[in-house]
Amino acid sequence: MIRKRLFRKTVPYLYLMPSLLIIVSLLAYPLVYNLYVSLHRWRLSRPDKPFIGLDNFKSVLTDDVFMGVMGTTILWTVIGVALQMTIGMLSALYVDERRRSKGVLRSLLLLPWVLPGVVTALMWSWMLQSDMGIVNVILQFFHLTDHDISWLGSDMALWTLILVNTWKAFPFWFLMLLAGLQDIPNDQIEAAKIDGARWFNVVRYIKIPHLMPMIGATGVITTIWTLNYFDLIWVTTKGGPVDATSTLPIYTYRLAFEFFDFGKSSAMALISLVLIGVICSPYMRAMLKSIRE
Repeated sequence: MIRKRLFRKTVPYLYLMPSLLIIVSLLAYPLVYNLYVSLHRWRLSRPDKPFIGLDNFKSVLTDDVFMGVMGTTILWTVIGVALQMTIGMLSALYVDERRRSKGVLRSLLLLPWVLPGVVTALMWSWMLQSDMGIVNVILQFFHLTDHDISWLGSDMALWTLILVNTWKAFPFWFLMLLAGLQDIPNDQIEAAKIDGARWFNVVRYIKIPHLMPMIGATGVITTIWTLNYFDLIWVTTKGGPVDATSTLPIYTYRLAFEFFDFGKSSAMALISLVLIGVICSPYMRAMLKSIRE
């Protein structure tokens, strides 16, 4: 009997072992190798790769460029995710109350999200050109401006890309929150309306509390996506002008493939990984706490 019980307990893990080994190998090897590179002076211009300990991390963290990149990354992520959540929430609330046109509206709102990132970047870079871009043409046609605006070549570049990324990413919030709204029991909403609750009160006291777990999960996912987003910035501005749109992924890429300093680039990648872990840890603790309860 003891052998049978032991066999039943161990067999499922034995079946899972090959897949787990493959997953762990794919995750562990790049991480360990990245750590190894970050501890060495690893440059293509030098044949030797001496061990330097944490000097790459010290050099990156004390660099003025890194501080500017960090500030840009925080603005890009925090404001971007806040706008995505706000527009996604309003869109989901509106579409959820439309009975006849729900399917059509849902399909139209999902179009920006299904476009490949490079296609989105190229499309908007053409539309935002200062001389022949359709955005400036429309603004001048309606006499909203009398000159060409350099959307991607001035101090407006970061805010322009935040808006473009919001257009690209808010449909994911819309889709997740719409799914959460459809799980709310209708009897609660109908009872609140019978009691005289207005639309704002129904949203505030019934819908949003039900959506909080979905908001938390979606917030973590979109924060990681936004923080790591590379395509849009690289295709449109390459981090310029003068590092105005340079975020952590852009700076990491440039350290490796423009300055050929793979040691510092690996250190930057590990710093980004730690930052993502710090962002995710509060939600993971809350989720584990809710599971235990």
